[in-house]
Amino acid sequence: MDYFLLQAHSGWRFIVILLVVATAIKMLIGWLGKQNWRSIDTNLLLASRGAIYVQVLLGVILYILLQKWTNMRFTAEHTIILLLAVGGVEFASARAKKAAGSAGKFRMAFIGLAVSFVLIFVGLQAVGGLFAMS
Repeated sequence: MDYFLLQAHSGWRFIVILLVVATAIKMLIGWLGKQNWRSIDTNLLLASRGAIYVQVLLGVILYILLQKWTNMRFTAEHTIILLLAVGGVEFASARAKKAAGSAGKFRMAFIGLAVSFVLIFVGLQAVGGLFAMS
């Protein structure tokens, strides 16, 4: 079971990154293109949040299970930085929800997602990088 969870956590990161990048690009296009906020924009933010929460859940379960493993390259930096990335996605969602007007929604969502993406990339470096197999 440990192996399955480790592989799921390692593989799911690509879905998270894909969703965060796609959503950030959509938010940037909406912001710079002066588009109206639509339900697809809300759904993209929701999908990004959902994907990152699945990743966190897998990570927490692994954290508990992997305490017995000594050869894992597991660092506190990875955990802390990536939990901050979750905060970035939450910031994006909350601020976009409260922002007045479509431009403000897109701007806040883009800023939060861009910060999250940078934090995700940095957090992955703590465990060997984006393409390191755990």
